[in-house]
Amino acid sequence: GGGPAAGDALEKNAAELTVMDVYDIASAVGQEFERVIDQHGCEAIARLMPKVVRVLEILEVLVSRNHINPEMEELRLELDRLRLERMDRIEKERKHQKELELVEDVWRGEAQDLLTQIAQLQEENKQLMTNLSHKDINFTEEEFQKHEGKFDTSNSVLAFEVVDKQRDEIRAKDRELGLKNEDVEALQQQQNRLMKINHDLRHRITVVEAQGKALIEQKVELEAYLQTKEQEMGNLRAELGKLREKLQGEDSQNGEEVKAEPNKDDCLSESEKMAMDLKDPNRPRFTLQELRDVLHERNELKSKVFLLQEELLYYKSEDTEEETRPPQPTPIIQSKPSTQPESGIKRLFSFFSRDKKRLQASQKNVHFQDTFGEWSNSNKGDSYTEQGQEALQHL
Repeated sequence: GGGPAAGDALEKNAAELTVMDVYDIASAVGQEFERVIDQHGCEAIARLMPKVVRVLEILEVLVSRNHINPEMEELRLELDRLRLERMDRIEKERKHQKELELVEDVWRGEAQDLLTQIAQLQEENKQLMTNLSHKDINFTEEEFQKHEGKFDTSNSVLAFEVVDKQRDEIRAKDRELGLKNEDVEALQQQQNRLMKINHDLRHRITVVEAQGKALIEQKVELEAYLQTKEQEMGNLRAELGKLREKLQGEDSQNGEEVKAEPNKDDCLSESEKMAMDLKDPNRPRFTLQELRDVLHERNELKSKVFLLQEELLYYKSEDTEEETRPPQPTPIIQSKPSTQPESGIKRLFSFFSRDKKRLQASQKNVHFQDTFGEWSNSNKGDSYTEQGQEALQHL
């Protein structure tokens, strides 16, 4: 089944190729190898086939790497954007912290200046008091203390106002810093959630790719099996035609009356009667459609069991990781598998080689016709019916 599908795959753009297209191309190349083997023998492509298989394997790996889920790519871009925003916020917090430190230093410097001014004014006040004591001024001691108290009070009020103003500014900066920290924590939680979703999507993609490879391998096996059966049916039809020609020729030479060849409907009716014979142990129990339905249901159940087993192993590994170590928001790096499974390209070409071996084995049995001709001379009457019925039953 690699004719039209391989043509469509070869006409596609390189960026649009899928793993199924690579297998269709490999099937078409295998059929061309079969034609070359039939015409020139296996030695003609003995050195070429391993190189072609290697090239197809490389193409399969590259196509599977480039086939990325768009939703996963969007999540990765969103994660990068959140990381950049987080770095910007951290940088803004550092600048804000430096500004707060500068404001605090300025406030301390201004407070120190005010204290220095107060000390200087007090010193000047003392000097004025000493000067007034030596002069004859009609100021009483009570009036002097009253003026000194007013001066000290005005300076203290001014200093307290400056301190309160700077304290309010520091509180506002602290509230703003708290809001920024809450935003950073919310972004961190969102980043952790997106990383977990990304990990789940990667796991599901791995499971789906494994199921797809299993289905492709099963399809290749069924195609090879069908091709073998078609070759066997062609050989049986050729043997049946030669057998009828020999029997008709012998009947005409002996002067016997040649019986009309039964048409296809009669042969089919005889074969159906033989198939429906209850004493025949090889009679069919199911129709072809029922057998296909059973095989389809079996494949679906296998895929579901495989998916459930993968999910069970995944959740078990999550439980063990949560018990052994605390969760850390580290980026998940998907490690490459150490052992590479057998490529589907090698399986496909192995099936082609099996078909060639079966065809050569069937060609070795051609001498069966001559032996059967000698046997038919002695048992003409019975041999036609028994061998014909057996051939029809195979068909």
